[in-house]
Amino acid sequence: MTDSFKDRRRHVRIYRNYILSYHLKGKGNIKYEMSQVNNISKGGINFIVNAPFEPGSELVIELKTPFLGDNVTLEGVVLDSKEKIQGLLYEARVQFHELSAEAQDVLDKIERYSSEDK
Repeated sequence: MTDSFKDRRRHVRIYRNYILSYHLKGKGNIKYEMSQVNNISKGGINFIVNAPFEPGSELVIELKTPFLGDNVTLEGVVLDSKEKIQGLLYEARVQFHELSAEAQDVLDKIERYSSEDK
């Protein structure tokens, strides 16, 4: 196959340093952890976590952006969690599902804002 991985992407990957907090879905009494976005698209998000997640784990993410005065809630499933710094930091790849209209609107704005910077 001669297509590059980039050519097969369905959504534009955006590199922005938004802040987020996250927790396992259904574990609302568990403390949120703070992190920073590595990249985001309409399809998912990549960010740093302090513990690995099993693929298939469901996360609730509260994303802070300049497009809303409040956070936007995103839900997704962990595709992969790779160790970046041994025993300390991991990179989580999460695919979004069941996005609210508000979440979809924020992701649209992130994509538009990013394309205007070029």
